[in-house]
This record gives sequence, structure tokens and C-alpha cells, in this order.
Amino acid sequence: MSHPPPEVMLEHSTLLASKEQVEAAVEKMAAEVNSFYGNREIVLLIAMTGGVMPAAWLAAKLKMPLRMDFVHATRYSGQTAGGEIEFRVPSHLNLEGQDVLIVDDIFDVGLTLQMIERYCLSRGALSVNSAVLVRKIHDRKTTGELPAFIGLEVADRYIFGCGMDAYEHWRHLAEIRALEET
Repeated sequence: MSHPPPEVMLEHSTLLASKEQVEAAVEKMAAEVNSFYGNREIVLLIAMTGGVMPAAWLAAKLKMPLRMDFVHATRYSGQTAGGEIEFRVPSHLNLEGQDVLIVDDIFDVGLTLQMIERYCLSRGALSVNSAVLVRKIHDRKTTGELPAFIGLEVADRYIFGCGMDAYEHWRHLAEIRALEET
């Protein structure tokens, strides 16, 4: 599938959330996570690759002791139906008896997060919650399980920045942009 060069994608995009709005969303999530967990130790489990930036920003604002790890999970052949997930890299930490907080970039329909949550529970996690920087608002069918901590809500558009990519580009932006529809 052909797509425009990265600089053209950026030129033909619209700002949805500024760096300052993203920072405020991370602050809000951190306050909620700190309040929820108090001083309990957690495992902060980053969903690769999109969760890297939101997790780093969030972790820097958390007050409880935590250990960090990541999982690299992907849906087989890009399919969403059936929910099959391939764990390219599973967690290396022992999750048994641990409170786990999964951090990802976006909640769209929830399939990937649901499968990672089930994976953690199957490994004996005491509790599993999730935090996402962005939730897309749409009327498509979801898993019905919203993340416990949500930074921002945006319209259902092709968005990038803050860990989310436009054809593997622009994850590193500190703002959220939407590709213009052509």
C-alpha cells in the first residue's frame, strides 16, 4: 500500500491536541493513578511500540514504587476479528501477585488491551488496569471494557504523534495530529 512521504503527511494534518494539552492529560492521569494505587508497588507494563512515550511521561510523575517492563503484542496479519494476538516479546517480570498497570497510546476498540490484560491475569497478576493517552470516540463495537485511566478523547480520525504513528512515522511528536482526509 502506497502512502505519501512523511513530510507531506505532516503538512496535510490538523492539530488535535497541543503539547500543552497532552502534558495536562498526562498530569491528570498521573494524579488519578497516584490516588488509585497510593504507595502500593506496581508493575508498569508498556504496550510496544505506541505506549513508549506515554509510559515514559506518566512514569516520571508517579509516586509509588514501580518496576517497568514491556510486551510487544500484535494482531495476526493485522486482523481484528477473532482477537488473536501474537506476543512477539512477552513480559520478562514475574507478574504473579502483582498489581499491573498497562500503558498504551490509544484505545480504539480495545482488542489489544483486552488480550494483554488476559495475558497478565493468566500469569497470576493480582490486579490489572490500563491507562491510555487517547480514547477514540466512535460508534463501532468495542470490547466494552474501557481503560481505567484515559488522558484525552478525540474524534475517530487517523491520528499520530505521542507514540501513535502515521505509517511508522511521527511517533516522536509531543502533540497529536490527524491526517487530513483526501
